[in-house]
Amino acid sequence: MRTLVLSLALAAAAGPASPALAQTASQPIAVAVLPLDELRRGQEAYARSTLAAVGDELGLVPGLLPATVERDCAEDRMGLRLDYCVRFYVTRAEPAPGTATVVVAFDDWPAGRDGGRGDGALRVTCFGRGVAAADPAAQDTWLWPDAARMHGMRDLERDRAALADCIRAAASEPFTGLRQPDVD
Repeated sequence: MRTLVLSLALAAAAGPASPALAQTASQPIAVAVLPLDELRRGQEAYARSTLAAVGDELGLVPGLLPATVERDCAEDRMGLRLDYCVRFYVTRAEPAPGTATVVVAFDDWPAGRDGGRGDGALRVTCFGRGVAAADPAAQDTWLWPDAARMHGMRDLERDRAALADCIRAAASEPFTGLRQPDVD
């Protein structure tokens, strides 16, 4: 009886499962990587190794970017039309049935921007098939390539959790139609 009461108390404390987790728990997530022009080789290697580390946990499968995304969006910077460019093409892509589609863009962390760990940090933004981010704070985050070397497991685990949350939030975006051109 005590075990049952404790289990019910823990379940109540945890609250209902988030829609993002409920939606992505039952379907594979196809992830395509978009390294932007400002990204350095060491940053990209760390980002890809972190992505590989969270891949099994999330059930990731390789995704394919339409050639137009790589050609037209790779020179854009985060916050400067990248969201529009990626979502314009990804909402038009035909995903595999039952698979969530996510594009993970890696970029150098802008100098002078708050957040990150300083020099060498990289910015990560995750895009799903929606026209807007499901969780903007989770879908625009940073990783620190010196995490394992400088400060041990705590920072490395933070990076893995941040990337996993970014991908989950993007995978939870509902497809609401095609991203249309902005009207100025």
